[in-house]
Amino acid sequence: MASDPLQSRADALAARIEALAAALRAGGVSDETSERLLSRASAAALQALTLEMLLEQADPLDEASVGPLFEPEGRQASRFRVAA
Repeated sequence: MASDPLQSRADALAARIEALAAALRAGGVSDETSERLLSRASAAALQALTLEMLLEQADPLDEASVGPLFEPEGRQASRFRVAA
């Protein structure tokens, strides 16, 4: 495993996809179905890694500059954080 957290996450996801492939083979799943499932799993892993990379690179938002976008006129909107 690499020391970079994103690379470590990529390695862990790749290992899970390899384990899925082995389980599909061991379970006698057809090649066509296995191919479809592994393709979707790989795409999902890539999307997850892309999202993590984008979140790592994003600058923290300045609440003063975006506050009015999220606050209804005349009252305070509830604030929440998106978990990564």
